[in-house]
Amino acid sequence: MKVTIWQYYKSFLDLKLLFAGVPFLPLLLHLCVPDSTTFAEYLYPPLGDVQRLAFAATFGFLLLTTFVVFTCCRLARKVHTSASALLMVGAAVCVCALIALYVPYVRRVPVPSINLEVPVSIGYQRTDFALQTYQHWSDWEMLHDRGPWEEQIQKLWTQQSIIVVRVLLWFFYTMTLACFLSIVSIAAYQHTAEEDQNESKRPAR
Repeated sequence: MKVTIWQYYKSFLDLKLLFAGVPFLPLLLHLCVPDSTTFAEYLYPPLGDVQRLAFAATFGFLLLTTFVVFTCCRLARKVHTSASALLMVGAAVCVCALIALYVPYVRRVPVPSINLEVPVSIGYQRTDFALQTYQHWSDWEMLHDRGPWEEQIQKLWTQQSIIVVRVLLWFFYTMTLACFLSIVSIAAYQHTAEEDQNESKRPAR
């Protein structure tokens, strides 16, 4: 007997698999802390005007991930143990890529008026305006002078470079969570399949 989708999702409520909700935790916390704060910076990458759209896309992608894992597990005769190992490697690679993007392209700009440091993502190529006006200025100096507002960021860096950086930030962040959730989803499927198999082996009373 194959595991049904109802049994599969129900298994996520098992106490042993409560950590399945970990990938969704940053998203849920970010809903409660929507403003740009030091805490919010670690919950979701700063993506400017497309923050909410990207946030919804991540949430939807994670839900789709659980369904894809269920479908693949049902089609496969046996889930190989190497699948989880490969997903762990994939998560590690995505984290490394995310760090490599954060260091050069994410800046925290202090805003004294609201007593906050606002995280922003920038581009990799400056505009002609920035090259002429701030020829020898660093990224931090330009942002301190112009402010962390989206309008100013687009004046200082080309639109194409900003888009590329933000797409990559979203992609690697989302894939990190998706890899972790896939590992948990495989465990949930196997847990349900084993329980179902043990149930079928019990003698009828």
